[in-house]
Amino acid sequence: MPPTKTSRVEEEHQDEDQAPCDPWTYCCQSDSESCPTPAAAAAAANDSEDDPEDLTEEGLKARNAVLAVSKSVVALAASIVGADGDPPSTLACTGTVVSHEDSATWILTSATLIRKQGINTEVHEASIAKIEVLLHNKKVVNGQLLMYDLQYNVAVVSIDIQANLPVVVLSDLPESYFLTPSPVVAIARKFESQSLQMKRGNTCRTVSDLDCNELMISTCQIEQVFIGGLLIDLEEKIVGMNFIDDETTPFLPVQVVRGCLTHFKKFREIKQPWLGIRGRALHVLELAKLEKICHRCPKPHSGILVDMIPEASRANCEGVEVGDILNQLDGVVLHSPGQLTAMLLDKMVVAMDTRKPVVIKAFVRRPRDGMTFDADLKVMERPPGECDLLFKNRWTLPQPEMYYWVPAETVDWGGMSARSKRCCSKYLLS
Repeated sequence: MPPTKTSRVEEEHQDEDQAPCDPWTYCCQSDSESCPTPAAAAAAANDSEDDPEDLTEEGLKARNAVLAVSKSVVALAASIVGADGDPPSTLACTGTVVSHEDSATWILTSATLIRKQGINTEVHEASIAKIEVLLHNKKVVNGQLLMYDLQYNVAVVSIDIQANLPVVVLSDLPESYFLTPSPVVAIARKFESQSLQMKRGNTCRTVSDLDCNELMISTCQIEQVFIGGLLIDLEEKIVGMNFIDDETTPFLPVQVVRGCLTHFKKFREIKQPWLGIRGRALHVLELAKLEKICHRCPKPHSGILVDMIPEASRANCEGVEVGDILNQLDGVVLHSPGQLTAMLLDKMVVAMDTRKPVVIKAFVRRPRDGMTFDADLKVMERPPGECDLLFKNRWTLPQPEMYYWVPAETVDWGGMSARSKRCCSKYLLS
């Protein structure tokens, strides 16, 4: 069973004016005070922020946080068979040891590792994809794609049991954790240098341009190899899993990652609930939108503004409409779409175990007329063949590189094209 959520309110509709933190306060700050743009963050960064030898107090905390999980951090490379004698195209990223299951060790990473370029709904066939895993002790082992989910862009790669690899435990953070920007560190391991990498930054109160509305943003200036790696704070708490976009560094919050792993362990896939609500946290809305809401209803401290509800799942939302604010679920105050998704994933486990829908009571505000009401949201498995009627997330995929993950002396240089030789001489492991 998933861990029990603890309500931050003692009564079903506690007076919201007693909330300990008002996220709207941050919304009214200037951009430079609340969260710099990625470009501004990069311009303001100095070399010490990414230097693992930075001996300032914050630098030492960052380094210690990275070292605390370093033995669980691995590099992965998926090599796709090339054509016409060219070397395979390879995408390298980072993964984290999350479980020992029977005779296998599980590594959680991004499904970007095995996605097809330009196609968001397909992955490469196992017969043409070779996955190799570099461990912290510089040992390289073969990996096998065990399961993946293209909605949240996560995957599990299994390797032969490695009992000496510690497991990272994914634990939910407090519901209000992301209301205040905080320093974080992105972690990676590079196949080429076999070394641990870190990039420092801050969590950011803004919205990702990618489809997945659970994503949040950090100012860590990362490169491709950081995809699938951990984002941690200076107190050694796991914050999320890193992805990459053209101008920002999105990450999937840890509570969603934890929910995905729970589903992988129980069902070998993620059971998406037949409840397709898309929305944004109130604290990331533009000021004009917030003012419009305030003119029509008392100012809520937190909640999710509903942007879309697909017609196919509208019957499970009991009257909730676009423009409504989901303020609470089962008495728990909502602060982010990630929190909402994590709760739904947990309820789906119960629904699958009991083989019947689970009802969540939502407290809803309707700004257009100021009314409030309770709605019973039904969490149930999607009917077969209906998945395409809900949302499909698109993801930014970096261009693969050309690699040969083999010792230099084993390469047949004579049979290679000039282009292949240039690629191999750059990326060979010695």
